[in-house]
Amino acid sequence: MTYRKTLIPILAACCQFVIADSAPSATPNSGTVIQLNGQPWSGRWLRKVEQGQQNLYVQEDWLTGGLGVQMLDSEKSDRQRLRWFSSPTFSRVAFDSTGRFRYLDLTPFADQWRTEISGNALNIYTPDTLMQAVRRSKQPWGDRLVIDLNRRTPWRVSRQGNVINLIVSAEVASDLPIGLNSIAGNLVKSVTIQPQGKLTQIQIQTNDSINPAIEMLSSPTPRMVIDLRRDYVPPSLTVQWADGLRRIEKIVEIPHKPKNPQDPKTIKFSVTALEVDLKQPRLKVRPIWSNPDGSPNGILGLSPVPQMVEQAQAVGAINGGFFNRIRQLPVGAIREGNRWIAGTALVRGAIAWNEKGETLIDRLNFTEEITANQTKIALTNLNSAYVQRGIARYTPNWGSGYTPLTENELIIVVRGDRVVAQYQGGVVGVGQVTIPSDGYVLVARQSPEAAKQLPVGMTVKGRQAFVPEKFANFPNLIGAGPLLLKNGNLVLDGKAENFQAGFDTQAADRSAIATTKDKGKLLLVTVQEAPNGVAPNLLQTAEVLKKIGAVEALNLDGGSSSTLFLGGNILNRSITEIAPVHNAIAIFITPPPTKPEF
Repeated sequence: MTYRKTLIPILAACCQFVIADSAPSATPNSGTVIQLNGQPWSGRWLRKVEQGQQNLYVQEDWLTGGLGVQMLDSEKSDRQRLRWFSSPTFSRVAFDSTGRFRYLDLTPFADQWRTEISGNALNIYTPDTLMQAVRRSKQPWGDRLVIDLNRRTPWRVSRQGNVINLIVSAEVASDLPIGLNSIAGNLVKSVTIQPQGKLTQIQIQTNDSINPAIEMLSSPTPRMVIDLRRDYVPPSLTVQWADGLRRIEKIVEIPHKPKNPQDPKTIKFSVTALEVDLKQPRLKVRPIWSNPDGSPNGILGLSPVPQMVEQAQAVGAINGGFFNRIRQLPVGAIREGNRWIAGTALVRGAIAWNEKGETLIDRLNFTEEITANQTKIALTNLNSAYVQRGIARYTPNWGSGYTPLTENELIIVVRGDRVVAQYQGGVVGVGQVTIPSDGYVLVARQSPEAAKQLPVGMTVKGRQAFVPEKFANFPNLIGAGPLLLKNGNLVLDGKAENFQAGFDTQAADRSAIATTKDKGKLLLVTVQEAPNGVAPNLLQTAEVLKKIGAVEALNLDGGSSSTLFLGGNILNRSITEIAPVHNAIAIFITPPPTKPEF
């Protein structure tokens, strides 16, 4: 069969932006590869028929990472404000059929571009561009580099340590000097221009690790201005990412008590957040964990947050509560859809929520007890890797079977309301007892009396208790701690929640979840060091959260676990820096009804 090439203009004639592809019946409407001037990228794209025209949309992070487009504040979920070598413009927003990935229309950037679809790949070809000059100057605050171009063109930047790499889709003019090392800079050691065909790499080596500030100008001709300064503060960004879901990035400054006269009186932190409106009917928030629901491994295992989000088909998430990294099991409470996935043995901070947008953040005291022959026996914990003397309970949510966590455990199998078996465990990690689908197992540790209290044939009944009692009314819950804010007041007390001494004052990347004065709105927040700053402790985290509008707030697991994810992208750190975690708090978007295309 022979296919013919068709050219379908989708912009005004002056823009000369065309889609070249095979016959419509053979052309896919989406893919996961974008090739820019022959260079392949991992990037999602969509082709949509709108008002009789075929329009191309690409995933928003490809625009920012592949073209150098700058995101600007946007209040509408159906259009995104952007800048690219021009005054601010708007790009239309689209979502795929799952509602999980956000795409932006290519139209505002595609002056004289040519595109074609080849299988899974969208090929984009931009016009030949000339790099006409590269100028350097020393400034009172640092150094400036200016790149003059003859037209708008894609560019991207990366940084490794003290080296900044800028790649511009432009050829070097024949009279442009290649070596620029002769000019001494304030912060710059050297600048090297490396032509690579129709690309040019500019490598900037600096004395310190510096984030470049890059501005794109269009008048009188397109040019890029790269400022290198130690005091650079990235601009704030607030994007209405979807209905009821906002993405927020900002630098927050709080008071600081100086230890020495030369110390600053304020300190800055980098804040990345998602604001979720639980009252929005298409938005749901749920705990997720490493394994799929119903897996034989139950809740055993760790995974990076992006992998968990993909597995759960969520749109975004923040890492959740604490876990034992060696045993790969949780040590805090997890409740999902009224199912207790794991309980907690300690009185620690927790957040609970329901479908009505109601929330509760407080210290949770969760207990279980069983009654056997009129004897009440308090249980130590539920589906937890936190082991202690006493009797713990493990349900099918733990997994298909139980393997000893400590030596010489007595494992008691309960089906329905009756003890059906007892097994004497031996070495840690050896042997497995099946957990009945209609019951649970009780594990007695250093409790020799349990064998007589719970003999085979004994009838047992159980009950749960909550303090505060209101926790019992919420179907979803994550435990972590310490509690940071309550009713707008600082309530940080790590000792009261059995955290190790010094935990409150340790400096580390932080994750937190908070409520605001607007009922039903949650903030999923990471707090990290600002450029040339320091990592926050828990007190500073609480103050930052209060400054951005939090009323009640809970600390989540932090450090290398701290991860905020949205629409296929890690928002707060490099993908190479994330660590696997046990559980997360995920955001789900119900996709809108499909509209017929003509």
